[in-house]
Amino acid sequence: MKLSKEEYKEAKGCLKRYNYNQIKLMNIRDDIMSLCAADVDGMPKAPYSTSDRVLDSVIKLQEDSNIKEASKEIKIVNQAIELISKNAKYIFKHQYQLGQDKWDIINEGMSEGTYKRRHSELVYAVHKEIKKVSQKWDKNETFLSKKRVIIVSWIDR
Repeated sequence: MKLSKEEYKEAKGCLKRYNYNQIKLMNIRDDIMSLCAADVDGMPKAPYSTSDRVLDSVIKLQEDSNIKEASKEIKIVNQAIELISKNAKYIFKHQYQLGQDKWDIINEGMSEGTYKRRHSELVYAVHKEIKKVSQKWDKNETFLSKKRVIIVSWIDR
């Protein structure tokens, strides 16, 4: 089974954005988890009050489409990682998380043929997960759009 260029680029891009997406979500979650508000105006604050920054972070996490897409991509990659072999996990960790080059991984003891097979296994696994999630997403969108039509038609009465 060979992927088309677009499918391959989509799966590889998902792998490349993994670290960036994870850092983006961690920063937002850190803002939410900070319990005390920053003392910006000099007035004393309650010890467990929520600041505007925390509220903005919660709203951003719920409503921002880029954040939703990033969390979806992280879930896709994590699901794919669970399904692949030990060598493919090694490639993912060293190439995509630690930023090593292909040749660094090969020089550490993996043959070039094994690298190619396991890397393609990794990309195929991510592609399969993307397809599964997009099918679920399409079903949910169809369900929600039908629900909206029913609600709008009921309201228009």
